[in-house]
Amino acid sequence: MKKVLMCLILMAAVAVDGHAEIESQKKIVVTASRIGQLGYKLASNITIITREDIESSTARTVPELLQAAVGANLQSYGTSKRTTVDIRGFGDTARSNILVLVNDRRVNVTDISAPDLIQIPLDSIEQIEIIRGGGSALYGDNAVGGVINIITKQGQGDLSGKLTAFTGSYDKQGINAELSGRQKDISYYVFSQYFDERGYRQNSDVLAKDFNGRFGYDVSETFAVDLNLGWHEDNFGLPGGLSEAELNSLGRKGSPGEADAGSTKDRFVNIGFDMTPWPDDGYLGEVIIDYYYRNLDTYSEFNEFAGFETHTKSNHDIMGVTGKYIFDREILDHDVNFVTGVDYYQYEQDILGSGSVFSTDDITIVKDEIGIFGFLEFETLENLSFNAGSRYQKAEYSFDQRNIANFDSDTAEEVVSMGGAKYEYAPGSNVHFSAQQTFRFLQTNEWYSIFSGTLNTDLEQQRGIQFEAGIKHNFDDTVVVSLTPYMMRLKHEIYFDPSTFANTNYPETKRIGIEFTGDVDILKLVDIDFLDALDFTSNFNWQNPEFEEGPNKGNDIPMVPRYQASAAVTTKFLDYFLFSIHGSYVGSRWAINDISNGDLHGTTPVKPHYLLDAKLAFENEHMEVFAAINNITNEKYNSVVTKSGSSSAKNYFPAPERNYVVGASVKF
Repeated sequence: MKKVLMCLILMAAVAVDGHAEIESQKKIVVTASRIGQLGYKLASNITIITREDIESSTARTVPELLQAAVGANLQSYGTSKRTTVDIRGFGDTARSNILVLVNDRRVNVTDISAPDLIQIPLDSIEQIEIIRGGGSALYGDNAVGGVINIITKQGQGDLSGKLTAFTGSYDKQGINAELSGRQKDISYYVFSQYFDERGYRQNSDVLAKDFNGRFGYDVSETFAVDLNLGWHEDNFGLPGGLSEAELNSLGRKGSPGEADAGSTKDRFVNIGFDMTPWPDDGYLGEVIIDYYYRNLDTYSEFNEFAGFETHTKSNHDIMGVTGKYIFDREILDHDVNFVTGVDYYQYEQDILGSGSVFSTDDITIVKDEIGIFGFLEFETLENLSFNAGSRYQKAEYSFDQRNIANFDSDTAEEVVSMGGAKYEYAPGSNVHFSAQQTFRFLQTNEWYSIFSGTLNTDLEQQRGIQFEAGIKHNFDDTVVVSLTPYMMRLKHEIYFDPSTFANTNYPETKRIGIEFTGDVDILKLVDIDFLDALDFTSNFNWQNPEFEEGPNKGNDIPMVPRYQASAAVTTKFLDYFLFSIHGSYVGSRWAINDISNGDLHGTTPVKPHYLLDAKLAFENEHMEVFAAINNITNEKYNSVVTKSGSSSAKNYFPAPERNYVVGASVKF
């Protein structure tokens, strides 16, 4: 409690947050600097997925949508529930190196589990902002490979509503309802969803229920309150990986453990205060403060894991107090963007195991974490700006394993900095350069062994540095292209060593890559009378993630493709119709745990695959009808492959074959 009071005092002096209001569609990004930026000022390493993009896609979940984003690689372990999004080549450790936010609120927890992206219903999202590359100086822990900030809808205009129902392959079905509007100074948005699918494979069922609300109250012209709350519940199967023998006997849709299952209950509330407490005749900045509480219960049972039953319950209680002070104005005709603040989070996790040899845990883990940061972007000459930022972060851990009366504690500290420059040489066009230090603290179940009941004192904290340059060019608002080369070096990258069955550190890893994006408004080049819009988008990503030191020097980091590409065409025609078609390519990659790249057991890489999806929709002011087909060419591929640490044996996680979704919405 003393730390909370200390944090509140610090916020009164410097203030912070993660919550940011989008004042209009012109301010479309907050993740890059925790300050809203005008769209044409965005650097080339930032991707915005708008509501229009969401509606034209075939996706029904957030992971499916992110699969098409530049540099993003989807890893699915048999269900939409167990999916990880990788950015810039982290493979199996992406779940700990990519930070996910909802309205600038952290979704990552303190263990190695990936953020659960199906808990954010796609139809409730206004836009998704992706910054590729490090964000440690601004956001702290986990923000090494990238930051994904999901912005939910807010109520606007008169009372309106929407009721949507859909059905599809593998007994997929769902219904959701939303209600929104604004009455004078009060805005409201309420969303509820029921989602059920049997899944492509046996025991890959997912049943999820959601309720979300967002309410705003403009108390005055200088003080606003934003309330977010949500409830999620699901039950799901755990189909597991298939060995080659099981693939032959059970088929791609089979499951070796049909009784394995899990469940989740997740509740949160977040209240934010946006203040400009200055005299009317002067602007001295903006203060935003957020208070956040989340309660997460998870349960999993593996009934035939190495011949043992393992049942584990886990409860997370997470409390956060964040706030920031923003100054975003011109001084002597030069733009000045400044933000400083404090982030404080307290995590308490209770884990209760079944008592088997693989689950002896009965433990309470507490993590107190505080970060203080500052960032300044200053325009020195016309259209030329420099930026610099720094962050101090400290985490205190305590581990109380009650069944053997054992208690341990430890502390982690880090200071990181960043700097860069950007030159806007034409409207919507710029070049930029940045250098940034990155870090991530050990996750609780990396640091602490539930088997021995002791801290793993041999592990080092992960640290790194990233260099990035880029150019974005706007050809008369008709063609926009961007190119972003980068290099990232990490020391003591944390991973699970398959040969020792323990967490350890890589000596040093390096990632270099080039990202390309291109967008074309074709109707500005060619006039086609019956078309209302015709847009072409594409992206290409080459990356070389490798071990730079140690026994596997020069080898690729597993489960990271060297080549990825996607392209899409979206058209609107005859006033009410929309058609989109999207294709993607994911290159070959080594299976998880195959750190020798085949040298040890003579294994071969996972095969590359191509996907093609399409959607047709009809929409007017009262209704919408849509039909989508995914994996049109019926590609048979595996989204994840893992390798044994002691042999060439592999486990495969087959992805869905050709599948369909149809649905309709009624609006009022």
